Amino acid sequence: MALDQGVTVYFPYLRGKQFELLALKEAAPQLGTSGKITPVIEPVKVPEGGLERSLQALWSNGVNPILVVNPAVGDLTGPLVSTEIASLVAAEPHRWHLGLIISEDTDVAALLAAFEAQFDGKNLLSLIHDGTPADLDLLRDRTHALGRQLDLISDELRDRHYRTFRAQNGSVIMHDGFVPQLRNADYLERPESTFTEDVLYYGDDDHIGFGDYLTIGKAWTSGGFTPRAVAIHWTYQPDPASPIRIRHFTSETNGDMANVGGKFLEAAGKLVAFLDAEDIHTNAAEIMRGHLAADTYPGLGIVKKLSILNHLELVAEILERP
Repeated sequence: MALDQGVTVYFPYLRGKQFELLALKEAAPQLGTSGKITPVIEPVKVPEGGLERSLQALWSNGVNPILVVNPAVGDLTGPLVSTEIASLVAAEPHRWHLGLIISEDTDVAALLAAFEAQFDGKNLLSLIHDGTPADLDLLRDRTHALGRQLDLISDELRDRHYRTFRAQNGSVIMHDGFVPQLRNADYLERPESTFTEDVLYYGDDDHIGFGDYLTIGKAWTSGGFTPRAVAIHWTYQPDPASPIRIRHFTSETNGDMANVGGKFLEAAGKLVAFLDAEDIHTNAAEIMRGHLAADTYPGLGIVKKLSILNHLELVAEILERP
């Protein structure tokens, strides 16, 4: 059950929201075919059908995602391991790759004691480093004894603290390439930026892989709202030697919150014109073309799902190149 670090190189990080889970469920066959992508899922609500269906789809396609057992946001937050997630894991105790989020406030001894009390030691374990705790040496030594598989390390952390971690295990560099704006309309002034170079250069820094927060970003928001402007976030690679870039396609008639569907079609028109100009034909791109051609508005959740699917397909295609 050891993780094949020579194959898996990309670790997309998603929260367990409805349309993120749907995206993973739909992407599962392609992720399985790729063999190079391991999603990280941080559940934000009590585990229910959507999470379980996504997990089953991933497992049935040979993908073993990392499930975070101490979420830092959402309804399951707490200082230690979520009992709701532990109950889900207990139902199928030999299929899991578990993740622990580590921050500068983490009580390492208490967290690891809770982890060992809840789980039987037959699962894989990886750490998601979002901050440097006081007991970093204890964390390294205790989790090494637990068979720690990977260290997913935020690129904001000082590398020298993690050299001994990286010497013990493979490390993954985690980078948030999504720069959120205060309002959707503000993307009109910032239509494009570099998303990540890690897909090209992660190995230059002796990492075995890289991760990102897709076109959602790391910042947490609890729920949706009716926007004044609709913005569609879309990643692409201009040429095989270039970084992945992100473009934002934004509606123009943004004076009020009326006619969200019409605003979507404005943004989708810009997106499809770009897709045609760049000759981009991911599955998600073809679905967007279909909505524009039929003048249909699928809802903002589906737009988010398609944005995620496009990014997963893009990275999978890049990783398939010789």
